[in-house]
Amino acid sequence: MNKKKGLAAVLVICAGLSVTACGADRTDDELAYRKIGIRSMEQGNYAEAVDSFQRALDQSKGRIRNLELDICMNKAEALFMNGQPEDAIAVCDAVLDYDNSYANAYYLRGNIYLQQDNIDQALDDYEQAAAHADADYEIYIQLYENLNRAGRPEDGVKYLNQALELKGKGREYLAGRGYIYFLLGDYANAKEELTQAAAIEKKEDVDDKAELYLAQTMDQLGDQKEAEKYYELYAKDHADDSVVLEELGNMAMEQQNYTQALTYYQNGLATKSPVNEQKLRRGEIAALEQMYEFEQAKEKMAQYVLDYPDDEEAAREYLFLKTRTAVADQIEEEKQSQTEGSVEIEGAGQTEDGSNA
Repeated sequence: MNKKKGLAAVLVICAGLSVTACGADRTDDELAYRKIGIRSMEQGNYAEAVDSFQRALDQSKGRIRNLELDICMNKAEALFMNGQPEDAIAVCDAVLDYDNSYANAYYLRGNIYLQQDNIDQALDDYEQAAAHADADYEIYIQLYENLNRAGRPEDGVKYLNQALELKGKGREYLAGRGYIYFLLGDYANAKEELTQAAAIEKKEDVDDKAELYLAQTMDQLGDQKEAEKYYELYAKDHADDSVVLEELGNMAMEQQNYTQALTYYQNGLATKSPVNEQKLRRGEIAALEQMYEFEQAKEKMAQYVLDYPDDEEAAREYLFLKTRTAVADQIEEEKQSQTEGSVEIEGAGQTEDGSNA
């Protein structure tokens, strides 16, 4: 399909637009609606997100730039999360009819096929995504991680190796390569690349997650002191970012450091209007459970199921927590009873003056 015909498909499926000029005010409105859509996505309001992304596209009035293509991808993702995979695929199809080298469209469509267990089509799209990714390390990494989660790490490793062939000495290259070495288990090279990237990040006041990856690397190398240092630095630099704090909490949970995980989740909840409050609260409860603080976990879960009644898994977990706290209370009572009985037995053979009978 030629670009002119592809453009029409994008306009019909993604935007439904007329073809007039687009001024600066409309671009501002477009960006504002896009921001609202992203926030709705973060809060799990996917239908609202679809509507906001559509409103953003309505502002373009026929102009197709990278911005509009990116918003189309936002809308496709929101459609998929809203239980409309075929509509999401249709958006990707339209974008690829307009530009058959748009890597993000192949990537997203491949993700949907993977979720549907349509492995062959997913792998085909992933091949195309990698072929058109240029120096976008993020796509290569996500291809690997998606396939790894799907139980096909052997299909994903090749994308990491392809990414390592990219040349570059900039901050993004160092951080990307460092994390790829980490994923491949080459911690020595990961440490070397990420140490350089972290130093540049500090100097330029930017964030490519080099400190976070370096903390994970030092963890794997067994240097807990250095690992904790970089985790703390990363957390300090993102003290007001609830999403980062949730991510740190999840990592601490994976490492079975439940006390630290609890701190991260609670710090995330303490930020102003956290967009991921539900996830943070679930993480907090999970950390408390792992710490055997069942009473606290039960109290927090009781409020959680009232605030999020649609979370059926949480409702089931609440029942188990009730059982656990009841059992814990029973064990405590039995211990207390045994202690009291032991005191009585020890004193049973003594006279009033304390001598043995």
